[in-house]
Amino acid sequence: MNENYTIRIATMDDLDNINILFRNAITDLHNVKKINVWNNVYPFCEFEYDIDNKEMYVIENDNKIIGSFTITKYDDPEYHVINWTSNNKKWFYINRLVILPTEQGKGFAKMAMNYINNYAVDNNYEVIRLTVNKDNIYAITLYEKFGFKKIANSQYSIKDKILWGFEKLL
Repeated sequence: MNENYTIRIATMDDLDNINILFRNAITDLHNVKKINVWNNVYPFCEFEYDIDNKEMYVIENDNKIIGSFTITKYDDPEYHVINWTSNNKKWFYINRLVILPTEQGKGFAKMAMNYINNYAVDNNYEVIRLTVNKDNIYAITLYEKFGFKKIANSQYSIKDKILWGFEKLL
């Protein structure tokens, strides 16, 4: 990772490059890592909403989008099956954290997680939540390194995918 990186709110002008980023990531997840997380509908169906609501962030390196994540307060009804330990605390979710496969292992995911943590502290949040595919050991390892804990009995299914809930108390 060089010093020419930035994290900023995504704009509609970024949409084509965000789509390319996710297509590359999905190909890598399916063909290399053998993890069936996303498809041609999801997560693409969420991008315009995330951008319109100023919830999607992009990571740029040398003016090229090489990563993205979403910070949202949307309380997805699908997550209500999870027994969050933080129901009376100020929280947000991390969604769709992705790094371009050719840029993985260079510290960008850690940079994103540090940004997210600082955002939480700066905005007086008490909890960060997320869900992750149970087979995505790469993401789970990253989240656990940053202090996220798996919620007991948090397993739920969307179609053929099993997801787990994680949270970090600040």
